[in-house]
Amino acid sequence: MSKQSFSVEGVLEALAVQPFRRGAGRALMLVSAQRGEGVTTAACAIAQACKNTNVYAIDLNLKRNGLAKALSEYAPLGPKQDGEVHGVSLFGVGSLISPAFNFHRVGQTRIKAGVFDSRAVPVNARVVVPPGPAYWDAIRAEGAVAIVDAPSLDRSDIALRLARHMDGVVLVVGADAGAAPAASRAKQALVEAGANLLGLIYAGADASVVLIERVLRRAV
Repeated sequence: MSKQSFSVEGVLEALAVQPFRRGAGRALMLVSAQRGEGVTTAACAIAQACKNTNVYAIDLNLKRNGLAKALSEYAPLGPKQDGEVHGVSLFGVGSLISPAFNFHRVGQTRIKAGVFDSRAVPVNARVVVPPGPAYWDAIRAEGAVAIVDAPSLDRSDIALRLARHMDGVVLVVGADAGAAPAASRAKQALVEAGANLLGLIYAGADASVVLIERVLRRAV
């Protein structure tokens, strides 16, 4: 999908009024029903729009690192930093903590982009993301914001497994044929999984806009 010029003010405004869970930080997930609908572009724009706060930009599509690559187009990534947050790890390999996930500061910004290095994982090892809230709570506790780029629901159910631990979830909808019906099904699946669905980003408009609640009600 070609890059879109997303408006993100509505997303950040909706996130700001959500009740706090732990600390002053937030965790926001972006996901789409189908691949190629612009989730990474939207996540990149939102991460850059978070001013005066530390941001953890995390791509849950292992081995892809698409969000880090997108952010590196705006500023070079700095040296590797520990991927743990206050001793809590995002990824594990079986029952072991994996050293494969690290952060890199994006230029001189306050954004840290997560990078997964598959070379640090044993061959045929099963990489898992624990289903609990510990990692997201650790980010919230330090007052930072996690911007989470999740794989589309037609590729993975990880967004459904983690949705209830997010302060908000935004659904990204593309312009391709079938996008609207797929988005409607995705909306229902996310709600059933316990997501606090803030709204959607519709990438099919002539000028991409953020549509909150009102549009979600129209989509069903």
